[in-house]
Formats: sequence, C-alpha cells, structure tokens
Amino acid sequence: MSSPPTTPLHIAFYCNLMAWPKRTEGGVRQWVLALANGFAARGYAVDVLSEAPDEHFRDEPLLDARVGRVVLGKGLESWRRLDRYVDAHPGVRIIAGLNYYNLRAALLKRRLGERVQVTLVQHEHLSADAAWRSGLSQKLIGLAVRLLFNSADAVIGCSNGVANDLAEHFGVRRDRLGTIYNPAYRDDFLASATQAVDHPWLQSPTRERPLLLAAGRLHVVKGFDVLLQALQRVRESIDARLIILGEGKERAALEAQVQALGLGEVVSMPGRQPTIAPWMARADLYVLSSRREGLPTVLIESLASGLPVVSTRCPSGPEEILENGRHGTLVDVGDVEALAQAILAQLREPASAEQREQLRRRAAEFSLDRALDRYLEVLSRPPRGR
Repeated sequence: MSSPPTTPLHIAFYCNLMAWPKRTEGGVRQWVLALANGFAARGYAVDVLSEAPDEHFRDEPLLDARVGRVVLGKGLESWRRLDRYVDAHPGVRIIAGLNYYNLRAALLKRRLGERVQVTLVQHEHLSADAAWRSGLSQKLIGLAVRLLFNSADAVIGCSNGVANDLAEHFGVRRDRLGTIYNPAYRDDFLASATQAVDHPWLQSPTRERPLLLAAGRLHVVKGFDVLLQALQRVRESIDARLIILGEGKERAALEAQVQALGLGEVVSMPGRQPTIAPWMARADLYVLSSRREGLPTVLIESLASGLPVVSTRCPSGPEEILENGRHGTLVDVGDVEALAQAILAQLREPASAEQREQLRRRAAEFSLDRALDRYLEVLSRPPRGR
C-alpha cells in the first residue's frame, strides 16, 4: 500500500456525484465514493467538484467527512469557479468521469496546460453507445473525444475493451491511455451483506423457489426485456422468481411486458436500494442481460458475494471479469434461448462451496487498494504542457 508523499498530492474528482439536477448513480457513483474515501483514508487531500447552484447542492451521505465538497454553480459561473479552484490549488490532480465532465476537464487542460494535471476516466464503451444515441449526438460526442481527449495528461478506460475502443475508433493515443479496473471489491460492501431486506420473498431463512437477481437502471441498454423473455422459458422447467433492482424510464414498458408474459406473480421491481449486497446474499443466481457496459461493477460484486453469474458477452467488461467464462457463463447479447438455457443449467447444478470461494478470490483482484495504487502511479507524473 502506498503512503502519501512528503508533499501530498491534492486530488479532485470532477463528476456529477452531487450535481444538479442529476446525480451520479450505479457503478460510477460507487467508483467515486470508493476512490475518494480511499484516498482520504490514506491521508491525501481530496475534493469532489460538483456543478450545482449553491441553493440546490445535495450532499452525499456516504462520502467521507474528510473529503471537501466544492460547489461550482452552473453555466458560465461553473467555468469561473473551476478556474479559481485550480488557481487556489497549484498542481491539483483532477480526475474526471462521464462524457460531459471528461470533455470539460479536457478543455480545462487545453487552456491551463501544466498548471493542472487532468486524468479522464471513460466508463462507457463509446462505439457500443452508437445504438442508443441519435446519429447526430453520437457524431458530436465522437468528434469532441477525437479533438479533446489527447489534450489530457492521461486517459483511463475502466476495462481493456473501453480503452481499446478509444484507441481504435476515437484516435486516443496509446502513450496516454491505460486501464484501471473499478474498485468493486470493498470491505464495506461485504459487511453490508448482513443487513435486513424488506421484501416478502426474502423473509424466510429457507426458500423452495429459486431466486434470480438483476440490477441496473431501467433502460433498454440493460436488456431486461430479454431477461423477462428468458424467465418465461425458464419457468417451463423450474418455478423461479426474479427481482430487478433499479429505476428508470423503461419501468412502465417493463411492467407492461411482465403482465403480457404472465409473470406478474414472479417478477418484482422494488426500485433503487442503498446496497445490493444483502440481496445478493439471499439470491441463487445473478443475471446480467446488458447490451452494453463499460465494466459492470455489479458482476464483481456478485463474485465477491460468492453468487454465481450468467452474463451476456456485451461490450465491454463481462468477458474480462469472468475470464472468458472461467468464473461464470457467457451468452450472446439478445439471445433469449441461450440465456434461458444458461440460467437453467446453473439452477440445476448449484455452485459448490469451493466454487463460490473461487468467485470470491477472483473478485479480490478488483480491490480498492489495487485501484488506488494504480491511480497514484498516474497521478504522480508531472503535468504536461499544452
């Protein structure tokens, strides 16, 4: 484990963890919280920069009290405050995440040069995003990435698939590009597995009916529509139930599909939850049906819980996490029959205690300490000029 240098680095996360009107959720939220809290625990000065009007700032209760909260405002005011922040903290290391903040941080680097070190972290597979964005939107984002990302001191992909996509399709230079896996294996996550779960299906210590678990924003990219079709086929052989955790604009469509498929009594969508760990501790199988990912944190959390996994081999992340099927079953995106058969196979032959321990050992390779050390290697480099 690295210790703070004689002159500690000052690290600032620039993302929408506490932004207004939309805050970070899901895996990116966990990424920010884990790293910011982890650096603070090691003794580094850490801030989180939030674009929000002062009167609309909403704190993040899970953020360490030692981490500074910097409110930048909105619009032009956020640009001015960001410049003043950099001036007040010479040599600050800014870590940006998500497209908007990555592009803003790249512009900041282009303006200020060696006065600031900027690291961009790409969590989404941009080429795979093309299917979900309008043609014009995708072209504009792609053009901006090509023009601006090489201005940064470093560009980090959350998986090799994301990093390779940036190099091969968006012209990001290999000498500025690297991969650092998200720190999904955390002690606080594992400790939360014993928390109570308020759901009628999970009150009994023993269950006769197998339980499938899925989670994520209710969006077409998560492929929950395919999972529901697969569940219908699974139930022709096994009386399984499914819980989907998360919220999003596809809720109404998914609820309508549940009713149309006759699954109303066996599918539950209880919305967002503070932590998924206690749900994983009570499930029999985690299913990831996504059409696109960056590095799905939830798969690593499943492994950490010793929970068997069935996943699509979507771009990108599942094949890397599961080592091409060594630690879980992989099926093609959108293949309802293959997904159903993989679920049935797993339910018919549950994982042994040794196999579950192997999953936990694999998850430990995505530890917070390893991620912090890798980021420190990047942050310790001197900033480049313009």
